Amino acid sequence: MAPMTELEIEIRHKSYPSVGGAPMRRIFEEFHLAVEPGEFVCLLGPSGIGKTTLLNMISGLDADYHGRIAFHGAPDPRIGYVFQTPRLLPWRTVLQNILLPLPSTETARKTALGLLAGMGISDTRDVYPERLSLGMQRRVALARAFAIDPDILLMDEPFVSLDETTADRLRDLLIGMLAQRPATVVFVTHDSRDAIRMASRIIVLSGSPVQIVKDIRVDLSHGERQDKATIEAFRGRYLAQSQP
Repeated sequence: MAPMTELEIEIRHKSYPSVGGAPMRRIFEEFHLAVEPGEFVCLLGPSGIGKTTLLNMISGLDADYHGRIAFHGAPDPRIGYVFQTPRLLPWRTVLQNILLPLPSTETARKTALGLLAGMGISDTRDVYPERLSLGMQRRVALARAFAIDPDILLMDEPFVSLDETTADRLRDLLIGMLAQRPATVVFVTHDSRDAIRMASRIIVLSGSPVQIVKDIRVDLSHGERQDKATIEAFRGRYLAQSQP
């Protein structure tokens, strides 16, 4: 197994430009965050605070900032990104969507089919995305992110707009996949209960420019994470004053 990837973030300055007469908005200034190899870090904060922007800077989609983002353990890491919307190509089948980031080899095809089986959606391989429910589309997007065997997995509210039963099923699938294919995870959410269910560490963000106001270790067992009373007790102890 390749060494796990550590992530080091130092953003000296990041702003949104002036648009339509609105003033320039400074999002990050002297922002520092280190993510240890193999950690599952949840970024918790209100909508619009800059969480997605941070993921885009980590992924390389947004290079318009002053600072540095360094990867240790894998200097050129494979980065999987699961967006808020599944972003599946509608003119390609489920299997073809998962094969997109892979080479055209039989080994890659077997990898994709194995991921479909692991997600419990083998019977959708030749189906086009528009025929699938949102929950099923999100499974396909998750499988595609794991197809490259990522060193770092970025997830931007991937369970938003799902009913609780479907979201719980996807959380379990994600945890199961990470047990088989370990990665360093940065997961964005505004739901503190979601963070407690999955994270090994919760970073609470607030303010403008964004600041880290809490850095919380989540030392709960798998069983405790399934218990609503335990989650509410943890939330009340550490997060109730900062999150809805």
